[in-house]
Amino acid sequence: MTTKDAIGRAVASLVLAGAALLGSGVAQAETRAGTPIVNTAGLRYQADGETRALESNTVTLLVAERLDVRLLREGDGPVGLAADTAAIPFVLTNATNGSESFAVTATLVAGGIAPLLAIDSDGDGRYDPAHDIAVADGATPVLAPGATLRLFALVAAGTVADSLVVTARAATGSGRAGSAFDGRGDGGGDAVVGPTGAAATVTVPLRTGAADPVLIKTQSVTGADGARRGGIITYTLEARFPGSARAAVIADLIPAGTRFVPGSLRFDDAVLTDAADADPGGFDGRGIAVALGDVAAASTHVVQFKTQIQ
Repeated sequence: MTTKDAIGRAVASLVLAGAALLGSGVAQAETRAGTPIVNTAGLRYQADGETRALESNTVTLLVAERLDVRLLREGDGPVGLAADTAAIPFVLTNATNGSESFAVTATLVAGGIAPLLAIDSDGDGRYDPAHDIAVADGATPVLAPGATLRLFALVAAGTVADSLVVTARAATGSGRAGSAFDGRGDGGGDAVVGPTGAAATVTVPLRTGAADPVLIKTQSVTGADGARRGGIITYTLEARFPGSARAAVIADLIPAGTRFVPGSLRFDDAVLTDAADADPGGFDGRGIAVALGDVAAASTHVVQFKTQIQ
């Protein structure tokens, strides 16, 4: 067999083996970044009636680090902002073939202070400030290839905003796919931006409707005759504000069959005068009105007044 025939058969065997492997559907694990690929060739030949052999020089190549990231929100639909801090969960995946840290930022569209970011340390999906630590300077710990990290974006109580935008970028670099960062990959090899651009962004719509205030009205009757002529009805109006509100006013008409008891109007346990004057409330002959003004989030205000059954 000639040398040319031997080489031809070897190449054919490699092609057939590769075709069989592809056809089997067996997935090949990606080689870790920084892994050296070392290769030395050999030469055998006949000379002076004997077989001789020699080796080529050895060439070494470090596998480049491919920079990719995935960022997914856990859950779907708008998030309601209420009286408590909203902890919105995300999962970040190091989709590279090397160890990588990621810079994570969170911003609010159309209002509010930039949210804080925290790591779900125990992975239970519930934010606990005693255990879930803040992301220091927006940088995650170094993640192994394929590793995931659960995060919370913490939107403060009373925030009014259209949406939340969370972005993660590979700390080594990001940009157009194929962009290279010489010598900045694992093991001193190069780093190359992968198909994701080494950056991922998730936008979460926010709903402030869930933070609408609630007004609860209760009543009690005093007097020996109870709910009869002469009995006194005390009305309590409790306004709860999960979110902030502006120019709030609590108003109520005096029920038919009763008359307002002078001097009975109170606001947060402070007595108000009946006339519309310097204090925030008053009685206009038909009903009461108390101006709360601008109200802070997570607050409650109570108005009381009395009527007498006729």
